[in-house]
Amino acid sequence: MDDHIKVDLEGNLYYQGEKFTHDKIIEFFKKLDFERVDDKTYQLKWQNNNTSQKINIVPEDTLFVVKDVVKDSNEIKLVLNDETMEKLDTNTLDFQGNIPYALVKRGRIKARFNRHAAFKLGEVILGS
Repeated sequence: MDDHIKVDLEGNLYYQGEKFTHDKIIEFFKKLDFERVDDKTYQLKWQNNNTSQKINIVPEDTLFVVKDVVKDSNEIKLVLNDETMEKLDTNTLDFQGNIPYALVKRGRIKARFNRHAAFKLGEVILGS
């Protein structure tokens, strides 16, 4: 399956070995609908000239990566690799070894915290 998009452990997108860096391409992918194909594959879907288009996306670990943690009033907000921000549901917080994970996107998808976000989560929870 060479015709797919890869998501690395830091949440960067790659296609055929090339990293997506153009803001317009990244913005386009933020708006796409996706569905789970199996445990390690998702499918992105969009319309182009009234034709349905789709491509598989294969993450190294998770489709979404938490890049930063921000305390906003009494809420903990997560900044994801698609540059969206959403409230942390602490009931979904889980650890695999020393790596935190949480459910995002209306509780549909597990997101992995990168190292920076994991440290920030600790700071926010401990109140320092």
